[in-house]
Amino acid sequence: MPFRFPKLGRTTGLFLGLVAVLGVGVVLFDWNWFRHPIERYLIDRSHREVRIGDLHVDLGFSLEPTVRVRDVHIENAPWASKEPAAVVGEASFTFSLRSLWEGRPVISRLVLIDADVQLERHADGLRNWRLRNPDDRGPGRVKVLRIEPHRTKIRFIRGDIDLDVVVAASEAAASARPPDELHPTRIDFKGAFGGTQFSGEALTGARLTFLETGESFPVRGHASAGKSRLDVDGTVADLFRPSAINAKVRLAGPSLSNLPPFLRISLPASRPYEFEARVRRVERDTSFQEVRGRIGNTAVAGDFSVDLSKARPMLQAALRSESADLADLGLLVGVGHSPDKAADRKGAARDEAGPARKDSRPDDAKPRTPERLFSDQTFNGERLKTLDAHVTLDVGMLKAAELPELESVRVTADLDDGVLVMKPVNIGLAGGHVVGLFTFDGRQKALSSHAKVDFQNMRIEKLLGRLPKGAESTGQIEGHFDLKGRGDSVAKILASSSGSMAVSMAGGGISNLLDAKLGLNRGKILRLSITGDRAIGIHSAVVAFDFEKGLGKSKTILLDTDQTRTEGAGIIDLRDETVDVLLTPHPKKPGLFSMNSNIRVHGPIRQPEFSVEAREEEEQRK
Repeated sequence: MPFRFPKLGRTTGLFLGLVAVLGVGVVLFDWNWFRHPIERYLIDRSHREVRIGDLHVDLGFSLEPTVRVRDVHIENAPWASKEPAAVVGEASFTFSLRSLWEGRPVISRLVLIDADVQLERHADGLRNWRLRNPDDRGPGRVKVLRIEPHRTKIRFIRGDIDLDVVVAASEAAASARPPDELHPTRIDFKGAFGGTQFSGEALTGARLTFLETGESFPVRGHASAGKSRLDVDGTVADLFRPSAINAKVRLAGPSLSNLPPFLRISLPASRPYEFEARVRRVERDTSFQEVRGRIGNTAVAGDFSVDLSKARPMLQAALRSESADLADLGLLVGVGHSPDKAADRKGAARDEAGPARKDSRPDDAKPRTPERLFSDQTFNGERLKTLDAHVTLDVGMLKAAELPELESVRVTADLDDGVLVMKPVNIGLAGGHVVGLFTFDGRQKALSSHAKVDFQNMRIEKLLGRLPKGAESTGQIEGHFDLKGRGDSVAKILASSSGSMAVSMAGGGISNLLDAKLGLNRGKILRLSITGDRAIGIHSAVVAFDFEKGLGKSKTILLDTDQTRTEGAGIIDLRDETVDVLLTPHPKKPGLFSMNSNIRVHGPIRQPEFSVEAREEEEQRK
């Protein structure tokens, strides 16, 4: 039996006929009828010239129609730059009708062809792209989720964040770099952010996404700011507010301090650096995996992550280094590298080592003031408040130009609400270990610190390895110090510190010649100079000081050897870095040429002077 359409009622047939006529009418309708009314409306509201060469609307079969315009010209706002706000060969945008009804228009797809666009925003919120309400300074209402630029240039100026950037899109086929199916578009950009110039280029997919669409697009390119450079190869979702990243990155430059204002956190100065890693981001949690890099003379590897979902960014890192320089590790506590000071130190060392020139000025012959022992380089305690952190660091070989006895370091550092706690700290030093904790509290204006440390199994022959020949000693050192201070540099913290310090040694040996010199036994000194030196035993050695606001007073100073017992008393002033100690030797077998005198050690801690002083008669009788 052949199929037959059911008979339609008169009313139903009429309705379907009207729908068909309406559909044909919509398809054939000339939307340019609305072009001039729209132009007049926008001119009246914006007080600017607006021209639209062609207008077409594709209603489609969904609630997301597409509007296409051609030959568009929009003059700029009177307060903005002289260039037109927009000169567009063709533009089409697909938008959600539902979003219009809700008062939050969403453009799901924007296509720009042969366009030159100037977008400007004042610091007070005034925007040049608002035509219907040009004086509106409130938050934006229109969202653009995806953009497809073709032969398009966009300049974006934001006075509120000091940003001025020009972005140009072209076909990747015109690029010197070989294009592929995944990267059909080339993006060139240049501009300035926070007074820092930057530029770069990238090959990307045809469509870029914004505002947390969650849709990824490929990107391969680089950005440069001065001598700092970032290379990226991977995928990114939502360009301005990344919700997902999976890319290999490489970052290199002369100093980490050059990176702000591009980062939310401030970084201290450093020596040249280079890092590469696999970056993965989900929402506001970013991880850096397979990190390999170098800062100055320090090679670093490991993994770390940054969580930006909290009020302060949270950094977690597990880093290791086979060989590191102490100057580079200062970054962990916010102490940057000072190239000027390093250059000064090198120059001073070169001047001291080299012979005096015949044409030297009289001032060149003046003795140099000894350099400070403790660094007066200021560190900003406010940096401790910019993020929280949990960092572990394991350095197999630690180097320091001014302290070659350093060997290794293992440390766990926790930074929470401006308080940095480094515990435990295990520093390999002179064959032994320095074990303890360091606390830096940056919550108040003057940073406070607490150091509590034990010395374990340190070898005096390694610690004093730079003493001149004939002053050799051997033995194992134990001790501790517990100091609290306040200030914005190591020098100021120590100058205000209070607490105690003690170092002791039981057993070991000392040069017989050095012991004779300490005992002021001139006869033995002469004899040993002829017959040769030998080691003698050390029964005990103790040095203990109590400190109050940077001034240390001795509790005990004692060196007891097989042949001499030397006692002492004095002060160590950490405020001006001086020492003044009087040593009184008591030879156990006084010789004919023994001197009943004291040895005074005084002057700068770094370079003290030694002098022999006669004893008081009453002291001699004792």
